[in-house]
Amino acid sequence: MESFKLHLLRLAREGKVEVPGVPVRGYTLVGEEEREDMAFYLVLEGELVIDLPQGQYLHLKRGEAARVTEPHRLVPVERAVLLEVG
Repeated sequence: MESFKLHLLRLAREGKVEVPGVPVRGYTLVGEEEREDMAFYLVLEGELVIDLPQGQYLHLKRGEAARVTEPHRLVPVERAVLLEVG
């Protein structure tokens, strides 16, 4: 399993990665993105802040994950390599 993770991280660093038939993708986030739908995020590298409604937020570091069920904004701290499910 570790070799798959490293391979996915390398591919995600190089550009957007999608897995056919599975709602999973890996990619490098370098700027803010608004999202309306539910998703699960796993930070493979870097740090990510997820702005939530009512002034709340989640701060994720490498190896941490979050399931978000409400509209949100993704804000990378410099840049973040993410695995997204959903």
